[in-house]
Amino acid sequence: MLNKICTWTAKTRAIPSLPRDNFLAKVPGLCPVLSSGNTTSLYCRAVISKAKSHPAIDLYIRYRSIRKLVLIQNLFIFLTFFLLYSCSVYYPQTTDIPLIKAKNDLRIDAGVSVFPLAHATISYGLTNKFALQAFGSFGATDRYYFHLAPGLYRDFGNNRVMEMYGGFGYGHGNAHEINYSDDIWDDNNPPSRLYGNYQVYFLQFNLGKYEQTSKHLDYGFGIKTGYFHSNLTDINYYTYSSENGPFPTYRESSLLIEPILFFRTGGERVKFSFKVGLSRVLTLSNPDNYVPTPIINLGLGINFTPNTK
Repeated sequence: MLNKICTWTAKTRAIPSLPRDNFLAKVPGLCPVLSSGNTTSLYCRAVISKAKSHPAIDLYIRYRSIRKLVLIQNLFIFLTFFLLYSCSVYYPQTTDIPLIKAKNDLRIDAGVSVFPLAHATISYGLTNKFALQAFGSFGATDRYYFHLAPGLYRDFGNNRVMEMYGGFGYGHGNAHEINYSDDIWDDNNPPSRLYGNYQVYFLQFNLGKYEQTSKHLDYGFGIKTGYFHSNLTDINYYTYSSENGPFPTYRESSLLIEPILFFRTGGERVKFSFKVGLSRVLTLSNPDNYVPTPIINLGLGINFTPNTK
């Protein structure tokens, strides 16, 4: 009988994770056999499986996930209302950063943004060094912008790409400012308006990295800067002049600074893109007549890379 008991309780085969044939003290916790290095124990796996499927743990995980989604949604709503609080003449553009790698590379990016409404970018590698980019955005109340920019690019290896574009942009802006008195329309202080055309002569530097693994993740940043010239009609926006006109027109020379961050993820050919653009227009000729511009803009879109080889 003793021999049978010893046979049932003894170790009948070697365990590879044990460096020596001895027994260690039991430690407290869900998986005490971990103290011996035996992480494949049936007891250990059973306890962990049971712990993971516990209703309280599942409920806590769901609560954390829902809480994160609610926080992200509230943050997006807050930013949207914050940005929409004041209409602007110019907006941070959510231009695609294509990361062209070789001749005949084609990138098509299209989506929506908080300002003005929709945007699209087409970028193409003309040669092994030169590329061409076209961008356009449009929104309500005659707001639009487009630019054309040739550029240089270089693939440094290790999936890193640098780009430099220089081009010309043209757009139309329309800013409104409604005045209220005790939440009631004030007939003596009517809505003001600032509208007109503008031109941008710019350089844009891009730097990013693309992944060729299963993640297919692209990320990077760009910074756009240049000369911003505007021709804006002031309908009691800067200062009150008259009720029926004529209204003054201001020709302003400004400096544009516009950084942008992006990342893309998805498949090899089609990716989901997210952009965060910042902008600042510094008026040079008349600093008191600022160009209304929001600080930040958000863009969501789809990025498509067709097979052109």
